[in-house]
Amino acid sequence: MGSGATAVMSLVRLAHPLPTLLNAAVAAALSTVAGARADQAALAAATMLGIHACIGSLNDYFDRHRDAGRAEKPLASGTVPARAALVIAAVGVSSGLLAAAQLGSLALALAAAGAALGLAYNAGVKNTPLSWLPFALGVSIIPLFAWAAAGLSAPAPILGLSLAAIPGGAGLALQNGLADRVLDARAGLRGVVVRLGERRSLLLALLAHGAAIGAVVAVAPARVAPASLVAASLMMATGLACSGASTRWARQRGWELSALGLAVAALSVALATVEGVG
Repeated sequence: MGSGATAVMSLVRLAHPLPTLLNAAVAAALSTVAGARADQAALAAATMLGIHACIGSLNDYFDRHRDAGRAEKPLASGTVPARAALVIAAVGVSSGLLAAAQLGSLALALAAAGAALGLAYNAGVKNTPLSWLPFALGVSIIPLFAWAAAGLSAPAPILGLSLAAIPGGAGLALQNGLADRVLDARAGLRGVVVRLGERRSLLLALLAHGAAIGAVVAVAPARVAPASLVAASLMMATGLACSGASTRWARQRGWELSALGLAVAALSVALATVEGVG
């Protein structure tokens, strides 16, 4: 791979592409289910792409010294300069908020809240016992944002889904922390997973996801497809099993798989909600 292609791939990695793309896809899908036009769904996706690219690049920027020696980290390895992360962050948050502004004041406020949570996490909350909180609250914003993007008020099941996403997001934060626990401890970070240790963190992640699925079942309309909730639960359970694996690669896949499961559960509730309204 040439140096130009390597630099491009490094810039892409700065934006943390998997969670960024997943959040964008879920926002677009939920807003479409809610009744958004194609342009509104595209703006919802663009909002999430910009804001999460900002959050991801700032994460690497703030951790660039702690990440020294990690070849997969573009800033720590010197593949791209530190200012590249700041440029991506500035362009990302500006474009994301501009896209949200086209969707109305509520969508803009929710997008700004998500960006603020990401900034708070990167700026220092990640090194405290509350390191899970920005993640949990950020996930809970997405269903509300999707309905706002469609120009609609969120119905009761979607409000309930937003609340159910809080323990789900907390569980994802714990799993994400488990993937990096050894590296974080070595770098001197003292987030919740480092403080609690592996076994207690994994148990709390299990309880959090159990609470999330229980809450989803409680708020879901009666017409929700049981098979979709079973599939979501199995994905999250498999993700948790991966989070207890011995390799960092498997643990990274664990929180990603659980995130997909949570997305499936959210879409199931959204589809059932719209069918009931229709």
